[in-house]
Amino acid sequence: MGFFDKLGANLTNESRKLSQKVKNSSDASKLMSEITAENKNIQENLTAIGRMYYDNHKDEPDEMFRDMVDAIAKSEQRITELQESIRVIRAREPELVPVPEDIPASARTQQTKPSAMVCMGCGNTYPSGTAFCSVCGQKLVPQYQDASEISSAPAQTAEDIQFQTETTLSEEEKAEAVDAEIIETTAENSASSEEISGETAKFCPYCGKEIQIPNQAFCENCGHAV
Repeated sequence: MGFFDKLGANLTNESRKLSQKVKNSSDASKLMSEITAENKNIQENLTAIGRMYYDNHKDEPDEMFRDMVDAIAKSEQRITELQESIRVIRAREPELVPVPEDIPASARTQQTKPSAMVCMGCGNTYPSGTAFCSVCGQKLVPQYQDASEISSAPAQTAEDIQFQTETTLSEEEKAEAVDAEIIETTAENSASSEEISGETAKFCPYCGKEIQIPNQAFCENCGHAV
């Protein structure tokens, strides 16, 4: 027999050995699957026998099964309690926050109107709508009759707040000063109207506002010196 004949025979034998091992493993696996199926069948039947015995003898079990029967009864009771807890948990409602009622647009944009305008520099009081003091040119600050109206009033500027903090008069002194200024301003306006009636009207060179008071130093509308 030549070399190549021996080589061919050896290769054939190795291939047949490998094929046989694969076939053996496959056949064994099939048999193992059948064994697993039979074991499963046995477990199911044993479980069924145990359930049947438990249902028929749980109230009066044999002494050798009493501990197992009692353990099953405790587990069933625990399962019932856990199921009730799950039902309560699933029925829980979230804690909701109060939903504010819708505010009409007219109420949201409404602002409290000041009853007068007061100068924090010299103390003069002017009708509502006047922007600057005609005496010293300071920007006027809104004055309200009711203190509760201040919370809904428009915010004041930093300059307004500075003027207010610099004022050291008591509330009573402020009220007396404001009343005196109102009387004085009313008298001055009345006299000024009589004096201006025979003279040519004067206007602010910056904004065109008519000058109502004689010898007025600053425009009440724009605050520029006139």
